[in-house]
Amino acid sequence: MTLVLSVLALFACLEGILKKNIYEDVLLAGTITQSLLVGSVGQDMIFIPLALLLALLSAWYLKRPGIKIFITILGLTGNFFYGYGLYSLQGQYTNIYLFYLAIFSLSIYSLVLGLLSFSTEFSAKVTLPRALRICTGIFLYCIVLMLGLVWLLRITLDIARHIPQDTYGVFVLDLGVVFPAIAITATMLIRSKPFGNIFAGVILMKAFTVCLSWGFAEWYGRFTGNIQGSYDMLLIPTLLSLISLMFFVLYMLKLEISFSEPRLYED
Repeated sequence: MTLVLSVLALFACLEGILKKNIYEDVLLAGTITQSLLVGSVGQDMIFIPLALLLALLSAWYLKRPGIKIFITILGLTGNFFYGYGLYSLQGQYTNIYLFYLAIFSLSIYSLVLGLLSFSTEFSAKVTLPRALRICTGIFLYCIVLMLGLVWLLRITLDIARHIPQDTYGVFVLDLGVVFPAIAITATMLIRSKPFGNIFAGVILMKAFTVCLSWGFAEWYGRFTGNIQGSYDMLLIPTLLSLISLMFFVLYMLKLEISFSEPRLYED
């Protein structure tokens, strides 16, 4: 499923970059703004290497299954769930909108089936050092608190005006899905719940790739002169992507399984 997802995502990204009318048509129709157009192109530019990486890891996993590869695949899938979830929810009706829906759907069920495939017995064998668990949990809580407060402030102003921003899909996904998942994972880590050790890797990879895409789109928009505004929207994703990557690398180095042949799936 993730291999098919990666191929569809690669196609969608190449269409968005190589065919100017893909986004310009919906801009002319008034359904997206210039900043969203620039952000979409920036996202496509980052998603191309991520889609290639997902395809490579998915093909590799089919031949040589491994827990760390599987967790990385799920984290990358979370990135496409978020990116194409925004396109789908915000009604970015380009000529390839149905591809966005297909990617969004594949990413949801890949994540659900992937996470459900971990048996309780196997999860109990996956361990992380206590210090890394606590530090990762605190970092994840910081993401929820910092961005959650900013998003709540922005959406409260929109509610008062009864007019949503053009990026209202971010509030829907973050406040309704992503932030609760991050908070639950952080709580599991701090309370030493076995599944938290698995979810943490997925969340960290997802956080790194999403923040990388967000940060690159901000930098790209300012470089092209199409986005104006404060530099906090540059600093925040840049710092979050770097810290998330650091924790993910430490996670991969310190993740241990207490038996040689893990059973990934329930019978």
